[in-house]
Amino acid sequence: MARTYPRISGWEQTAEGGGLPWYTKSGRLEFYMDDPRLIDGGENLTVYRTPIDSSHYEPNVIVGNSRAFALMETPEMRGLERMGNSLKIAENRMGRNVILTTKELMATNHPLRPHGYEFCFNSPKYRHGAHTTPIDTDLMTLWWGPFGDIYRHDKRQPSVGEGFVDVNPLDAKRFGIDEGDYIWVDADPGDRPYKGWKEGTPEYALARFMVRCRYFPGMSQGSMRMYYNAYAATYGSMEGARTRADGLAKSPRTNYQAMFRSGNHQSCTRAWINPTNTTDTVANKKVFGQEIIIGMQNDVHCANGAPKESYVKIELAEKAVLTVVFGILQPKATGQPMKAFK
Repeated sequence: MARTYPRISGWEQTAEGGGLPWYTKSGRLEFYMDDPRLIDGGENLTVYRTPIDSSHYEPNVIVGNSRAFALMETPEMRGLERMGNSLKIAENRMGRNVILTTKELMATNHPLRPHGYEFCFNSPKYRHGAHTTPIDTDLMTLWWGPFGDIYRHDKRQPSVGEGFVDVNPLDAKRFGIDEGDYIWVDADPGDRPYKGWKEGTPEYALARFMVRCRYFPGMSQGSMRMYYNAYAATYGSMEGARTRADGLAKSPRTNYQAMFRSGNHQSCTRAWINPTNTTDTVANKKVFGQEIIIGMQNDVHCANGAPKESYVKIELAEKAVLTVVFGILQPKATGQPMKAFK
């Protein structure tokens, strides 16, 4: 599993003289799967599908014009519309099988786009980070992102550092958003931040995602990114922000320290249960060792439990007091020098 770094799939089967079997049912490379579940699901051949949610175009579409998928189940066969109100329901976007050519796909839109949603929001982990690794101490939190401030000159800041989202400056400026501003990020209202949410409730105040905006010219317009490993807001952290003299978003009972004022990236994402990832028939290699098994295997053949994508809209929440100039936290457009602490 870790013979090469970065990981090179098939190294043992090719570069070292060959002879070792591939991790498939036949031991050979397989480009066609003669499995009823995969045939029904339109994945008996290697295909490209558009993302289920994070796409400006019709979601979860097989791109091509092959006749090899004639036996797959289509939305109409399941009693659903291909487009229209049916596609606005997130569950209906998971297991749909629709084939479009590239030209046909480019003429479509995500079903939420007419309602002001226009950003593909992705929350990956970076190469040397996993879960909470970079932020387990306050010193690491301070250096982790561009908004680290050991003195917390802006007392709204939940910790000595905080989570942030990368936005193309041209996109942000259309919404009157400057670097360092707090923004709201909202995803599919049908089930996020949770099903049945209501404005004005404590649950919604906790779950709605507020985050700092970082200008990132390398981010393509129409896309946003944040790393998923910052600590989420909780009832306790929000209570701490209200009641502590220093305003830290730290629970008064457990000392849990949040890196967001409210919500987190999972306010916008959800698990996707693709039918072809949950069969009892597909062969795959166990994570540890060389054994080939049939059916479920963590992180290999199972439901997607680590979502990294959604389609969102943004709006300005609060203006920044501090901003980042050439990597240095500075007072924002006041003309006043930052107070010196001795």
